[in-house]
Amino acid sequence: MGLTPDSARPPTEGGLAAKAAHGSAWTTAQTVLNKLVTVGANVILAHLLAPGDYGLAFLAANIAVYFFVLPTYVMGDVMLANARRFDAISGAVNRIAWIAGAVMFVALAALALPIEYLDGHSGLAILIVAAATRVLADAALAVAFARMRLDLEYRRIAMVDGSVILGATLLGLAMAYFGAGAASITVPPIAAIAARGLIYRRIKARQLNLQVARDEVRPVVRQYVEAGLGQYLNNIILGLEIVVLGFMTNQTELGLFVFAANNAIQANSIIAGQLGAVLQPIFSHIHDDPHRQIRAFVRATRLLSAIAVPLSLIQAVLAVPAFVLLFPPDWTGSIAVFAVLSVAQAFMFVTAPSVALLKSQGRFRAYLGLQFTQALLSAITFVVAIWLGGDEALHLARSIGLPVDPAAGKALALSIASAAIWAVFCPITVWIAGRPAKLGVGATLGTFFEPWIVAVPVAALLVVGWLGLRAALSSQAADIATVVALAPLAAVVGIVGCVLLRADTRADARSLVERFTRRRRGAG
Repeated sequence: MGLTPDSARPPTEGGLAAKAAHGSAWTTAQTVLNKLVTVGANVILAHLLAPGDYGLAFLAANIAVYFFVLPTYVMGDVMLANARRFDAISGAVNRIAWIAGAVMFVALAALALPIEYLDGHSGLAILIVAAATRVLADAALAVAFARMRLDLEYRRIAMVDGSVILGATLLGLAMAYFGAGAASITVPPIAAIAARGLIYRRIKARQLNLQVARDEVRPVVRQYVEAGLGQYLNNIILGLEIVVLGFMTNQTELGLFVFAANNAIQANSIIAGQLGAVLQPIFSHIHDDPHRQIRAFVRATRLLSAIAVPLSLIQAVLAVPAFVLLFPPDWTGSIAVFAVLSVAQAFMFVTAPSVALLKSQGRFRAYLGLQFTQALLSAITFVVAIWLGGDEALHLARSIGLPVDPAAGKALALSIASAAIWAVFCPITVWIAGRPAKLGVGATLGTFFEPWIVAVPVAALLVVGWLGLRAALSSQAADIATVVALAPLAAVVGIVGCVLLRADTRADARSLVERFTRRRRGAG
């Protein structure tokens, strides 16, 4: 068994570039549209739900993360790392994913009531049971979605994902309107994963060989355990702030942090997360050529940083005008947290592409070791920050003119600690991913910090412009003008300036523009 000759043959260099650009365009386009809907939905939800609803929903989701020791969706990573043996292992992957998912679901569902009793938050148990279904939904999605990605069917993926996610967003709004509370945050994303799994299985039904080859079970289990433990630690890192804050403070302060964090990631997830999803199967096609892999990764990351860094800093500047315009006063405590976590996005943008590279290289042990180290240091740092840093964080925010809520000091201290951890570990992750091609420390750091040369002055000018408008106009008029006119202009100037810094980035940007210009002319 194995892949057909056509699907197993690695694309040419030009073919990979075209596929990456085309795939990123389709996935990014659907994500942009859905993020616009999501931002609008978040504004509505902020009026329909209380901070405590957000805190309870995300606490349940992150408790579930601790029980999903071997997340079933990493089976997609295992399949992409073994692209040439996809058909041979797909049956074993499918069977193991469902068994593991069922075991984890039953274990967590059985502990839901005791956890609620120990935690003391009424309604937590039912949310935990709902969150526990995530591993089953991921098991349903794993094989068919990996086949879609390996076949580089980005257009169809974008259409299906866009439609399903839009439906889930509307479902969440309807649930919140009819009084479902925290469940309106927990249930729709899991329903979307299950729906995608059913649709992709139907699309790929004739191409999936789900008969279990017994000799493939042991190697699949071994890679699943390595990849799963690495992803488990990654998931703990991503949710560690919520769990630590949830046990060291109250539900309302947790909700203020979660709301800020959820909004801070929206812009970069449009580009970085989608690019990671596009790059991983492409890297898998050139698994045997690490130098070619890493050259492609570095160039893609440099182009990405030219976009992500200015967007992140401009987003931080918009914390006050955007929150004042869009959200009720109850969310004031989220403003400074949002600003800090937006700056953190200037480092976190690289997470998805660098992890995609490590996984496509099959370096699951390196990924596991990196995640373990970050999880350990993060846990220590977060506890100390929450315990000792609340008052100092509030004082710092006030000193730079950010409005604060005294009840959110611990959340703000945590956001500062989180940003510091990511600023250290994101460059380390890129450097480790690039070691097979001897990627240097200077080149690694330059990827992150070169765009700051342009982005910091542009962000500073945006602050000056906003304050100038507030001196000349009413606060509301100045905030509207800043969000609608000044910020988009600053984003364009920042991105163009960052792109112009490097010759290779200029060439890559020009190539993308020319490719899509030709495509549009051809379509016309």
